[in-house]
Amino acid sequence: MMFRTGLLAGCLALAACAQGDAASESEEATAPTAAEQADAALAQAEEDIRRFLLQNYPDAAPGQYALAFYDLDGDGANEAIVHLISPFFCGSGGCNTLVLTQAGPVWREVANMSVSRTPVGVADTATNGWQDITVTIGGGGGEWGIAQLAFDGEAYPSNPTVEPAITVETLGTELIAEEPEMLPLEAEAASTE
Repeated sequence: MMFRTGLLAGCLALAACAQGDAASESEEATAPTAAEQADAALAQAEEDIRRFLLQNYPDAAPGQYALAFYDLDGDGANEAIVHLISPFFCGSGGCNTLVLTQAGPVWREVANMSVSRTPVGVADTATNGWQDITVTIGGGGGEWGIAQLAFDGEAYPSNPTVEPAITVETLGTELIAEEPEMLPLEAEAASTE
């Protein structure tokens, strides 16, 4: 009888270990890879930016926008650079370019530059701990060129065609191409519940 009890206990222990090993193997097989985690984080950031735009600029929809991510302040977290195209933002001098930084779970605007065009870049220089932004300017009666905007400790200047923006010869590192991939900005349908 003692042998049977011992045998039964041993079998149950082995079965529990086998189930634990199977569960562990199953968890490993379904655990996302680093690339999948990065893709999911990027998709979430893109959705957060879309929601930010619709919440803060509801009149911008329908429209479209180009989006790039780059760590402008060297803190290890990427800022979002957004070039908006819609009748709400655009005129003969160009459209608006935003720079957004994460503030906890939400995004905060550190630039809303009017009359800007693509391409948009980042210069090799930095001011007040943030890299300088470059945007293309021209149209609306103004001369074509590249404007460089420096962070003043709170924000980037709002108009790249006047001081303190300066005209430079090179774009620097291109973040948003001259003809970028555009994402749709559509108002969300009202809930019928």
